[in-house]
Amino acid sequence: MNNFPNKIATLCIEKYNSLKKSGKPTDNEWTILSGIILKTECESLSVVSLATGTKCLGGLELIKTPPHERGSKLSDSHAEILARRAFLRYLYDQIDIVLSGFKSNILFLNKENKLEMYPSVSFHFFSSQSPCGDCSIFPKDDIDEEECPAKIRKTMHNDQESTTLELTVIETNADIHRTGAKCLKTERYQDPKLPGADYHITGPLRTKPGRGDPTLSLSCSDKMAKWNVIGIQGSLLSLFISQIKLESITIGNGCPFSLEAMERGLCKRFSNKLHVPQIFQADIAFAQRKEGKRINPCPSSIIWCAVRKSELEIAVQGRKQGITKKKKGHYLLVSRRELLKKITYYDCKQSAVQYQSTWNQLKKEVFISWPDKPLYLQDFVL
Repeated sequence: MNNFPNKIATLCIEKYNSLKKSGKPTDNEWTILSGIILKTECESLSVVSLATGTKCLGGLELIKTPPHERGSKLSDSHAEILARRAFLRYLYDQIDIVLSGFKSNILFLNKENKLEMYPSVSFHFFSSQSPCGDCSIFPKDDIDEEECPAKIRKTMHNDQESTTLELTVIETNADIHRTGAKCLKTERYQDPKLPGADYHITGPLRTKPGRGDPTLSLSCSDKMAKWNVIGIQGSLLSLFISQIKLESITIGNGCPFSLEAMERGLCKRFSNKLHVPQIFQADIAFAQRKEGKRINPCPSSIIWCAVRKSELEIAVQGRKQGITKKKKGHYLLVSRRELLKKITYYDCKQSAVQYQSTWNQLKKEVFISWPDKPLYLQDFVL
């Protein structure tokens, strides 16, 4: 097997093991681990973001959030989504490094004074299990040589009448792996929820399950499909950098996995023309996955990224651990409210690409001696 996915899985699991125990599952709890890995020109690999999590907030809880608190809670705390949020924080830090006049691992200012990604850089995704939603719907491997008695295999070859009878029994018992994500109510087709293989349909967009009122968060399969089309950097960062597409996605061992379902869920159910990242399953399993005595989902999440002031964050119910509803101003660094603070006055000015391009050209040809305003005078948040 290609050793690359094993390297990806090992790096993420080793990084997870190196972090302190706070926020991690107890002996009877399980969680999902996800991470994003940077691959540089010299083929070196390093983890730049990492997260765990299985929870989502209900829609009503978000609607009831007072105006001054909006954007401070994480509506979706699945590991895949938190790893991507931590990655956004990493990108903002890299942008700040470049604009402060230092060398970034991934970005540089080109001749037009625009941020550009080094062409040799690529990003790779890891998750300890298949994404919830469409990617998790596929037949169970009930019919294989280990489970089929030898006499049935012999009968299938030699007795046509008996073959039909035996196959009917096997098909009746066929089943599929299921997902807790529910079809959007606006989708034309809904899950039949019939026994066995007819419980789900594939294709529709789905929302994540949540305790109590329904969530507003779409499944990880749907969100990752979106990243595959318009980039993982999101809309705000697209003002400053080009699209970032994941080069590969690796799923850990010890969980149900289907390459066909992954390709369908991330790309092919929408269009056969979409870019399909390389998809692997590693030989290595995450020890704290859902298995054996680990029957309860861990209520907390850990969030880490490779920024200059790196610190491990722990989230519970969409908030920073230890912060109650009465405490104000203590927000997770990967929340919408905090990420927006990363955009400075200078960044907003640079987002006017055509204006800045024209002005830079004029400074070269007409206003040659026009001085640039010091960056520290423009480096404040709005």
